[in-house]
Parts: sequence; structure tokens; C-alpha cells
Amino acid sequence: MTNYLLAVMTMLGPAQNRFANPAAWDRLHADLGIQLPPDYRALVDAYAPIQLNGHLYLHHPATTGLQRINSLS
Repeated sequence: MTNYLLAVMTMLGPAQNRFANPAAWDRLHADLGIQLPPDYRALVDAYAPIQLNGHLYLHHPATTGLQRINSLS
């Protein structure tokens, strides 16, 4: 079985691990009324804030800044 989280993280390169803020996720989950998937949270914790190839924006619930990656090649 493919580990898609590992595949994406391998493609993006070394994680920055900018955030480890469970309280920010708790607040967001309470506001949304749902729990976001653990793989999504791991990806956002590792890389956000980031814009991937000009199309996908990942923001961490603890910040509003943005880093850009324009090419994944």
C-alpha cells in the first residue's frame, strides 16, 4: 500500500517543521465542527504556510504568512 503522506513529503523535500501547535488545531476544529485528517495536519505542520506550484495554498491555523514554491521539479 502506498504511503501518500511520505510520498508527498519526499517530493517537497526536507520539512521545515515550523509549527507544533495543537491548540491552534483544536480551535480550528471547534470552529469548523469537524476534525481534519491527521495526514493533512502533519503536512501543514511540516510545511505551512506554503503555496505549491501557484495552485495549492496551505496555511497553518496559527499563522497567516506564506512561502512560495513555484516548481516541484
